[in-house]
Amino acid sequence: MHKIIRNYIYDFKRYLKHSSSVADSKRLKLEAQITAKYHVIEKGLSMPEPRVGFGKDKVNLLISLIERYIDSGYSIETTQIQASIQVLQKYFDFNQSIKDDYILSLENKAQSLIKANIVDGQVGGTVLINKEDLLAKTQGDFKEFAYSRYSVRNFSDESVNLDILLDSIKIAQKTPSVCNRQSSRVYIIKDKEKVKETLSFQNGNRGFGHLIDKVLIVTSDLNAFKGLIERNQSFVDGGMFSMSLLYALHYQGLGACALNWSVGKEKDDKLRKALGIKDSENIMMMIGVGNLPDSLRVPISKRKDIDEIITII
Repeated sequence: MHKIIRNYIYDFKRYLKHSSSVADSKRLKLEAQITAKYHVIEKGLSMPEPRVGFGKDKVNLLISLIERYIDSGYSIETTQIQASIQVLQKYFDFNQSIKDDYILSLENKAQSLIKANIVDGQVGGTVLINKEDLLAKTQGDFKEFAYSRYSVRNFSDESVNLDILLDSIKIAQKTPSVCNRQSSRVYIIKDKEKVKETLSFQNGNRGFGHLIDKVLIVTSDLNAFKGLIERNQSFVDGGMFSMSLLYALHYQGLGACALNWSVGKEKDDKLRKALGIKDSENIMMMIGVGNLPDSLRVPISKRKDIDEIITII
């Protein structure tokens, strides 16, 4: 027991030291904050009915973060910084029909940043896709299939067939797990009032949660693990299972959006009590699921260039 506690303290110290919990001007921390902020705006632009003038304070914060990044002497030529600049431009383009003094002041503030857009092509903002094209790509080769998956935040009013969800979960069961212990569990929320209550605990579905037909909650049971070296294994196995499930839903032609469960103890307890989730199970995420409309707008969610993420040893 003492060794387990000591190793959890080891995890805690490393997280506190290297995460963005303690603000500073290190490049990777600033870039991560900029990415998170621009993606909030990008998601807003992809909503079924984006509200004109939304997110003004978030845009102001994003501009300040980019300026801080540049003032620190870091290159703006990375994918995420260029994507953030393009998202600012798309935001102002979207709001050009209104004469909002605050937005106009933000646009003036951002002009020097927008002029720093040096990328040919679109790396930030949204893209319009249609259902027929998307479904065709779900049956193609794996590369085409993977590139065609998006987080979907717009759904038709057609109910999702429960058998399709069950089949998707069966596909996800092929996911590797440590020693084949298969700790992953899935809760399917289909009652409309329960769906509404469940989504009320998660802040990331604002603007589209009312369109979600069913919610899946992926968990990983701690009973499957043992000792200090497996203290974090449930999140590895549960995360892998979650991605397999998202791919399976995409293969079935359903729209899905991963909704993170990054919450404190109080909210975690409330969700458990509301749905009867066992205390032994770590909650990985919610997944909002629905049938696709004929066309929809999705965030580009630009990925980093491969040379930004690999190390060859």
